[in-house]
Parts: sequence; structure tokens; C-alpha cells
Amino acid sequence: MKKMLKNTLIGLALAGGLSVACAEGVDTSVDGIFTALTSSSNLQATVDSLVASGANPQSIVSVAAAAGIPLDTVKDLQVCSNSAPDAAVLSASCLRQRSMVTAYAAGVNDPMKFLPATAAGKRQSKDVTKTN
Repeated sequence: MKKMLKNTLIGLALAGGLSVACAEGVDTSVDGIFTALTSSSNLQATVDSLVASGANPQSIVSVAAAAGIPLDTVKDLQVCSNSAPDAAVLSASCLRQRSMVTAYAAGVNDPMKFLPATAAGKRQSKDVTKTN
């Protein structure tokens, strides 16, 4: 009886968390992930809300790398999502450390793919004057 009550409460908490994340309209684009991660005071809660809103876990880690968040900080995060289609079923799949390091390396090696255009600075003018 206690187990069933506990599972019910956990399921309700997860469903409530998902509805709050959807109600807030969390932006899961590269721009939204970058803004959320760089302005966050609680990185784990931010990652949880991004994953609950449907953001790709590998993209979150890659954007974190491109944003300059240290690898050790990213490794400490639990990047997990509910793999079951029914929110009442608790079946989490978590990003493994090796996959996390691979996604982090992708963000470090190709930061322009994982940064919003505004983070890269002002666009350089293409007008170049030649002097002979």
C-alpha cells in the first residue's frame, strides 16, 4: 500500500512538473537553451525543465560546452528523461558519462553550431576595400 501511494505521489509530482514546464513555454531552441543555461542560478533544475520540455539531452550538453560551462560542472549534472510515453510510468533514461563527454566535445569543437548568433558578437562587414 505504501509503495503504491509513493508511486502515485511521484507520478503526480512528475506530471505537475511537466505541466508547469509546458505552461511556462520553455524555449528548447539553441537560443533558448543557451539563455537558460547562462542565466541559471540552479543548473540542475534548468536542465530538468529543458529535458521535461522536450530538449535533446545531447544538445543541452553541447550548448553548455559552447557557452563555456566547465566539463566538471556538466559531468555533475543528471541529464535524464522519462523514456515511457505515459508520464505515470517511471522509466528514466539518463545520459551516460561517455555520451556526455562526446556531446561536450562536439560543443567545444564546433561552438558556432551550438551558440546563438548574438553570442558570437556583431557580424563583420563583408565590404573590404583593397589598397594597391
